[in-house]
Amino acid sequence: MASFLNSGPAMANPVENSNRERLEASRGPLRESHAIRRILVCIDRSALSEACLQQAIAVSTSLGSAITLLHVMQPPHERPGEHATDVVEWEIARQEASSFLERLAREGATASEQHVDTRLEQGHPAERITAVAQELDADLAVLGSHGKRGKAAWTLGSTALQALAVARGSVMIARPNLAGDGAVSPKRLLVPLDGSLRAESVLPTAARIAKKHGASLLLVLVIREPVPTAVLHSQEDLETARILANRLEANGKGYLEGLGDHLVREGASVRTLVLRHTDERQCILDLSQREGTDLIVLSAHGATCNSELPFGSVTTHLLTHSVVPLLVLQDLRDSSLRGREREESAPPLRASYAAGSV
Repeated sequence: MASFLNSGPAMANPVENSNRERLEASRGPLRESHAIRRILVCIDRSALSEACLQQAIAVSTSLGSAITLLHVMQPPHERPGEHATDVVEWEIARQEASSFLERLAREGATASEQHVDTRLEQGHPAERITAVAQELDADLAVLGSHGKRGKAAWTLGSTALQALAVARGSVMIARPNLAGDGAVSPKRLLVPLDGSLRAESVLPTAARIAKKHGASLLLVLVIREPVPTAVLHSQEDLETARILANRLEANGKGYLEGLGDHLVREGASVRTLVLRHTDERQCILDLSQREGTDLIVLSAHGATCNSELPFGSVTTHLLTHSVVPLLVLQDLRDSSLRGREREESAPPLRASYAAGSV
């Protein structure tokens, strides 16, 4: 059953209640709007590659998605080291990468109970990821938060940042599996909402993942706490802003209650939470760690959507700062991003190799 914070009764308003009832009636049952048929898992032979595959399998087994593993090798002339251009050494490295792909594919096939495809490419990693994702019509790209060169406390690696800059579909940022070896089975999913249908569109996918793994859903809405500024400084104005924030908090609780009831009727375990904070982004990050969240599921854009950008400001901040794995579902249709595609089209293939070729 959904649970809620209570900070006092909401102000009764027949007009607002009528509008809310009409909105709920028009919404109908939550619909699946993010079909994920193929997942492209990008690995680089770092320790995080195992977590990338495990976290992709957790999504794949929930949604019935096919999996393709992708590893991109640097061209010989770009490889570090004194003998970087040595053809024999490069061929040995290629065979080692092929064996690594094959091993992960076998492990993935066992865990997911389905065949796992592989792609071994040569070129710049971010360019090849973009090109292969378009070629395969992948619905979701899984990227490690950092590569084999190491990581900072939370910053993304250069490859992930470059791939996100031209991303056109849904993305997942994998983080290290702190629980150790074995398949990842998320038990606590956090879904940030802002009252928009865009943000709500991830709920059916999040519910399917939660149901498959016996996980709970935490729906959260953050209300911005008013702070004094040069244009909001008088006591009267501050009080007016606080009254509005109180109204938004009360409305938010009713809003989440309606969504929670939908999901509970479908068999989901749901909690809801309305928070007040001066910084929505930091509030979500703090909450995810405080709650021991295994996965954050959110929409690429929210109520204020700039279709020129692949991700909204809140989503971009979470992508680059969260220490928790994120599944970001693209809410814009492919046609909405066509203008970006003309300027940032994928480069031509440099080379492709079958994983088992010599």
